[in-house]
Amino acid sequence: MTAQDIARTYLETGKLDALPDGHFIGGRTTPASNRKMESFDPGRSEAFAEFSLADDSDMDRAISEAEKAAKSWRQVAPSERCRILNNAARVLRDNADRLSVIEVVDSGKTLAEAAGDVQSSARLFEYYAGAADKLDGRSVNLGPGYTAFTVREPVGVTGHIIPWNYPTSTFARGVAPALAAGCSVVAKPAETTPFTALVMAELLVEAGVPEGLVNVVTGLGAEVGAKMAHDPRIKQLTFTGSVTTGVSVAQMAAPNVTRLTLELGGKSPLIAFEDADPEKVADGAYWAIFSNSGQICSAGSRLILHKAIRDDVLAILKERASAIRTAHGLTAPDMGAVNSELHLSRIKAHVDA
Repeated sequence: MTAQDIARTYLETGKLDALPDGHFIGGRTTPASNRKMESFDPGRSEAFAEFSLADDSDMDRAISEAEKAAKSWRQVAPSERCRILNNAARVLRDNADRLSVIEVVDSGKTLAEAAGDVQSSARLFEYYAGAADKLDGRSVNLGPGYTAFTVREPVGVTGHIIPWNYPTSTFARGVAPALAAGCSVVAKPAETTPFTALVMAELLVEAGVPEGLVNVVTGLGAEVGAKMAHDPRIKQLTFTGSVTTGVSVAQMAAPNVTRLTLELGGKSPLIAFEDADPEKVADGAYWAIFSNSGQICSAGSRLILHKAIRDDVLAILKERASAIRTAHGLTAPDMGAVNSELHLSRIKAHVDA
């Protein structure tokens, strides 16, 4: 079925077929616990599915599976890792229509934006496939009588706390390089966008990624995300989200001296000088703030204009913004829904202020 066919069926029935029911641990979807949470379609403000809320035992099991898988994966020849990751890119593209629709229903963005995210995810796997056999050390000249060299080795289990604004591409951005380097993965998607990570994990096994190498545990950040950040078996941790939560993650990981990669917040000014073309400035500002409904850490949320072009640029922007068509992301609008009621309330607070 094409994306349009899947979208049409969903808009008529309110259901998506074959969504995972449980966590993805050890190469398979595990039975869901009794604790569940509804997942809402932001475009309809209606629940379309349920997903599992993990507890400590679920995360513990996922990390244990990742530890076991990492021991054998680190021995796999880099050329073989390259082949498997390239195959993963192909499988993602083969399933792009289904993934794109799930992304729209999960996140609220438009189908065009979601399709772009899926294609960029496949491209990430291709890029890191090319890097897999190029991770090498160097020799160090210490003078006559000495031989010294460095070796770059896999760290082991990597943890990934995925944000809700780009759940598909951020998952790929973390998982692909981890696998290329010979590491294993435990990922926790955001509570409002749990499904694309689960589906992608299934597809990676289909593409030949060994079972247990990529695990996905769904649940609340304050529970399973915190468990991941505290666990000494997680040797490298990535988090994308707010500064406040990032600080908490860093504090939890610090006692284990866990390697940490944080992408936090962001306010990005656009500056236009007197000689700038007002049309081009307005076009750049439009895409910078309205793409993905403005839900981007690098969104152009500050516009600083020279007074000579100020009125012209604002007039063009006002006209373009007034013409934006908002609707469900599967109906080809200019802009889809923001991700959640919580995020909408924050936007309203900024407008009111």
